[in-house]
Amino acid sequence: MVGMKVDKVYKIGDEVRIKLYGRGRRDLVLKPGIALYATSYPKPAPQHPAGFAMQLRKHLGGLRILGIEQVGFDRIAKIEFGLFGEENLTKYYVILELFGDGNLILTDEKLTIIGALSQKVWSTRSVTTRERYAPPPAMSSPYEVDPEELIDGETEIVRRLANTMNIGGIYAEEICLRAGIDKRDHSPDPDKVREGIRALLALPPSPAIVNGDVVPFDLLVHEGKERQPFSTLNEAADELYGKHELEQIAKKEVSKKEKQLNKLERILATQQRTVEDYEKKSEQAQQKGNLLFAHYQFVDELIKRFYTAIKEKGWDATQSRVNADKRLSSIVKRMNEHEGTINVELDGEEVELDITCSLNENAQRYYERAKKFKHKMKGARSAIERTQQSIERTRKEDVVVESVEKKQRRKREWYERYRWFVSSEGHLVIGGRDARSNESIVKRHLEEGDIHVHADMTGAPQVILKEGANASEDVLHEAGIFAVSFSKAWKMQVGGLDAYWVHPEQVTKDAPSGEFLTTGAFAIKGKKNYLKKLPLEVAIGIYKDKVMCGPITAVEKNCETIVRVVPGPRSKEDVAKRLQKMLDWDDLDEVVQALPPGTCAIVEK
Repeated sequence: MVGMKVDKVYKIGDEVRIKLYGRGRRDLVLKPGIALYATSYPKPAPQHPAGFAMQLRKHLGGLRILGIEQVGFDRIAKIEFGLFGEENLTKYYVILELFGDGNLILTDEKLTIIGALSQKVWSTRSVTTRERYAPPPAMSSPYEVDPEELIDGETEIVRRLANTMNIGGIYAEEICLRAGIDKRDHSPDPDKVREGIRALLALPPSPAIVNGDVVPFDLLVHEGKERQPFSTLNEAADELYGKHELEQIAKKEVSKKEKQLNKLERILATQQRTVEDYEKKSEQAQQKGNLLFAHYQFVDELIKRFYTAIKEKGWDATQSRVNADKRLSSIVKRMNEHEGTINVELDGEEVELDITCSLNENAQRYYERAKKFKHKMKGARSAIERTQQSIERTRKEDVVVESVEKKQRRKREWYERYRWFVSSEGHLVIGGRDARSNESIVKRHLEEGDIHVHADMTGAPQVILKEGANASEDVLHEAGIFAVSFSKAWKMQVGGLDAYWVHPEQVTKDAPSGEFLTTGAFAIKGKKNYLKKLPLEVAIGIYKDKVMCGPITAVEKNCETIVRVVPGPRSKEDVAKRLQKMLDWDDLDEVVQALPPGTCAIVEK
């Protein structure tokens, strides 16, 4: 990973992931207190990056890993970030502590702490902002320790080995087994202890997972226990932490999906009951309105009589009269002075009447109520339809638990470190991504028989058309479109731009008198062959298991499915997500890296 460049930094649960690129894409995982390894099981990035992850991203973005080292014999890894050959550039260190609860610390080149996952103060040291980082007091190393100094006659030898040499209980027991001494002995033979230490240090690598732990050696303490062997320690760590934790995430997603489905199904059942209730109430209201008209004369007379009686004698007297009249009481079931209503029975159905309103007005009230419930029923049915769609979408979501697969890293071609495409006639065309790769591409890859192409403006990539001396005018135009589309003109969203081509011998690093050529810049001697008014537009597609972005005619010739892209208002990341789905491609980073530098718009597929 040394030499690879930092792209993004994420904090996912108890770990920090650094996404790297430069020789393909890799994820470096830092798990404080547990492990440091490269993973082939990328986890989904969090929607909202944590504060410490953003702090790391701010300082390390675009820098390269210059070195990774262990601090002394302690469980501390120090990773150096910067740029190769830039002596005056500020460098940073990320320090991963693997002892105790662990910690992750960002420092400047003088080891002054910029930030830490956990800020703590001990009697011997302090991990706080603006303090200088200092590791814990160094302990003995098994490579240097004198066994006679380990024996004090009071402490069990296994404890002295574990604590004094900073190797932990498992390896202390292993030394005792290989030395043939009792681990509880307080005064073992120093020569036997020495032999046990030598035997441990001479063990050949044999990485495995045993009892849920990653171990680098085949140990006697694990004799009889099941071993899951791996070719490297990194693979073992990735299997235990990467794959296992990704499976746990997937299981949680399954559980989350099931809970969501249960919730949606409960909502659906409630909505369905509500629709049934509204339908029943609408039918009842409609029926009661119809009943009033079916008994028009009787009800109309009843309303008038009750209105007059109550007005003249009051509610109580009228109620007493109703109670005394068996025939009347069988019709009038209830009287409500507060509401001004009476409830009457018509054909076995109880109907409420407002005695201050006419029969027509009472009937209209029921018809309006029926309409209201029908309207509510329509809204509830729309809600049911939306809930059913949500259930369908949730059911279709793929959550794979048993088949969490390692992300296979295909072998990258040498030209993939640059921008590239294959022309419609099969020529390889490559272009620089930045000043350093512009410098490299000309010095290392511009050969006799090639053609050098450049947009007619500063801030454009150096482009090489391999074996371009044999290329047609159409291919020269493709190389020119590539040069202008990946220039800063794309960000400026200009309509078109000129480019030119020259032969290799015309490209020189000798600056004209009084001028200075910066990294990635070259001078041109002699005549330039211009390609006029080239459009800024590209297409993207999949070419031999690689994402290829270049002129439309070239991509159309080499890819089955292509998508046309032009300068536009949307961020490159947003466009890349849409392109990823349209091309059915699983590596979003590769799509992002292929696009021109700036905002884009998708025109057509």
